[in-house]
Amino acid sequence: MAVAAAQKNREMFAIKKSYSIENGYPSRRRSLVDDARFETLVVKQTKQSVLEEARARANDSGLDSEFIQDGIHIGNGDNTPTVEDGTQQDETKNGHLGKCNLICLSSVCFIFLHLFYFLLFFTILADADVGDNKADEDYTLTEEEVILQNAASESPEAEQAVQQAALLLRMRDGMGSLARILKTIDNYKGCIQHLETRPSQVPGVQFDALLKVTMSRINLLQLIRSLRQSTAFAGVNLMSENNISSKTPWFPCHASDLDNCNHLMTKYEPELDMNHPGFADKEYRERRKQIAEIAFAYKYGDPIPSISYTESENATWQRVFNTVLDLMPKHACKEYKVAFGKLQAADIFVPHRIPQLEDVSSFLRKHTGFTLRPAAGLLTARDFLASLAFRVFQSTQYVRHANSPFHTPEP
Repeated sequence: MAVAAAQKNREMFAIKKSYSIENGYPSRRRSLVDDARFETLVVKQTKQSVLEEARARANDSGLDSEFIQDGIHIGNGDNTPTVEDGTQQDETKNGHLGKCNLICLSSVCFIFLHLFYFLLFFTILADADVGDNKADEDYTLTEEEVILQNAASESPEAEQAVQQAALLLRMRDGMGSLARILKTIDNYKGCIQHLETRPSQVPGVQFDALLKVTMSRINLLQLIRSLRQSTAFAGVNLMSENNISSKTPWFPCHASDLDNCNHLMTKYEPELDMNHPGFADKEYRERRKQIAEIAFAYKYGDPIPSISYTESENATWQRVFNTVLDLMPKHACKEYKVAFGKLQAADIFVPHRIPQLEDVSSFLRKHTGFTLRPAAGLLTARDFLASLAFRVFQSTQYVRHANSPFHTPEP
């Protein structure tokens, strides 16, 4: 019985995957501390129900009442047992002895059962306290520290593997704590690769210090624990690689740096887009590639190369130009009409010839301060916006396909 009860309790007290998930808590808010507390509560409730069940079974056995009713026969009004004959007396004596033995055995089993559950109860509570403390300890660890701890626990060699990491320290006492930090790192045989400080925006903290150190994994974990024990720090955090990277995305600092802003989005190119009108026109694709190579070769300060456009390309321009003239009075704004008129007056916008990019750029520089720059295709948003920061508008020099002069898939 005791073995069966122990097996049942092991099944009931088995720690499953997560008490939180099994009992309706969302996994994204799961906490190891809550899991441990919930586990302790379940253990107490289960133990209480098992004890109540055992007591109920013992009370329902009815052995004591049976002994009182059948063990002694009272008669003759003198409180003396009556023996009818020798045989009946022997049978009664043997029956009484058997029942007494049964009662003694039942009582001993009941006592041992209570002792078993009593010891089991304290064992489970001790395990629950250990689990709760372990959960509290794990709860204080950041994700980066857990990863580091798991990596260090793989083998003795992994513990001594040199690790480069960054620590963010929040110092309450100002720069006076910096000397103690350096001394502590030296005690743990660490090497400082980078150190920077800044005034902290956290209330109660004077400075934040960012340190990049190189040391063994086990020493790094011990260093973090040691620093956290000091009251001089409001926080000690191991930073992830994404947070500690000091490398920022490149961006142009001068208009000449736009020579590197030539990253293209090729998904609308006629070689790749089946819906492009030039997808099946090999000659058109070769022509676009030729003009794109001229744009790739352009460097800051060079005059924009002129393109010798074909009759077909000029005819496409003429169709678009005449359509714009027809729609402009009704649909164009005042500013557009004024600028368009100035370009016509400068003999830049004419119906029979595609304007050269250099002529348009010179006109824009004179009137707006903007300039044009040849582009090989559809630029990425980052490169296009970087060009606008220097008042440079990148524009392609190729022309739309003759079969679709009023629409192109390219934005």
